[in-house]
Amino acid sequence: MPGPFEILAVILDGLEGDKKSLYYMSCCCRAFTDPALDVLWRSMHSFAPFTSLIPQSASFMNDTRTNDCDLLKYRCNSLDDWKKFDKYAARVWSLRIGEQNNNSADLKKNRDCYTRLTVIRGQDEFHPFPKLRDLAYVLSGPISPQAKPFPPSLRSLTLVCHNTLDCDPIELALDRAVAEAPHLKELCIIGLMRTMRTLHSTPQLQFGQIESVDLTKAYIRAPELAALCTLLSQAPISDLKIHLQDRLNMNWQAIPPMFPALKKLDVRGSMFSVALFMSRLAATNLHTLVFQPDGHPSGVTTCFNYLMPIIVEKLRKSLKSFDLHINEPRPRARDGDLIKGILQGLKPLVEAGLQSLRLFLQVDSTVPLQFPPEVQSMLEPCAWPSLKQFHFATKAIALE
Repeated sequence: MPGPFEILAVILDGLEGDKKSLYYMSCCCRAFTDPALDVLWRSMHSFAPFTSLIPQSASFMNDTRTNDCDLLKYRCNSLDDWKKFDKYAARVWSLRIGEQNNNSADLKKNRDCYTRLTVIRGQDEFHPFPKLRDLAYVLSGPISPQAKPFPPSLRSLTLVCHNTLDCDPIELALDRAVAEAPHLKELCIIGLMRTMRTLHSTPQLQFGQIESVDLTKAYIRAPELAALCTLLSQAPISDLKIHLQDRLNMNWQAIPPMFPALKKLDVRGSMFSVALFMSRLAATNLHTLVFQPDGHPSGVTTCFNYLMPIIVEKLRKSLKSFDLHINEPRPRARDGDLIKGILQGLKPLVEAGLQSLRLFLQVDSTVPLQFPPEVQSMLEPCAWPSLKQFHFATKAIALE
């Protein structure tokens, strides 16, 4: 039978996100104070609450004129100076710096304050957030060589890129991240990044832990894509989510075979770019594919007729689950031919061992949807007896 503190832990976990209730719980009795504060401060969506906890002796950190030399001259006279800050910072597992903040001035202030804090506390090989596992960090300028923004405890990192002229290239930022946080497993990149515009190689051992990468909210131009694919293919990434821009002007043949350890791929964007991307995959054990192509007003059927053989060639031996989303815009009169061509193109995958096939068609809910009998019969689960799951559904066009 669970004890009282085990029951309390379950209750507090259920209140995570309800800051007001957790605060009241921490005040109701001494036995509840520490457990409630642990949950209250576990996930922080802003760095702002910590600025008021910085001791007076280090208040110069908030002065924009302060440079690295000033920070390195700082000496903590007493650990008691930081006692209040450490009391709360040691409870933090997740910290978002600027990810949900639309105020660019506050974002830069919080980011700079956090970075300077790691310089001051890092002199004694101490990170101000020793239990931090999940960090959203803003790339809006160069990272100081003395700073340690990525603690060794980190497991998940989101880099929010602001493409300023003095911003570190993404390759250097990733070098810093994997060097300072060697156990990093999850990486997400958001926004428009800078690149060194030359293929860059990082020793493979530094990327030995990264397993999951999310690039769906990154605006990736050709130079960044070439650099990222070359760099991240050194990691044992098994789960990749990526959004590809249209008509990327790059020499795909110059990129070495990509992502050999990949097992799950969620790829979105231009069908032309996706086809070229798929053609360079080196994965031999990819078992789950989610494909959400951007629609085109013309040439949709031609693109799919070109892409399906590539998918079959690359993934015939390994693919077990395939989700395909067909989005707008496209010529509606050809939907029947398009779906028929896709399903016929996928038959070799089904025959090779595909277990789950889900097809989603985006439609205008105000326009009736009707397929010829031949196509309609292909959309029935009984037409695919070897599949464990066959699912066809329509989805409404999202309103602006």
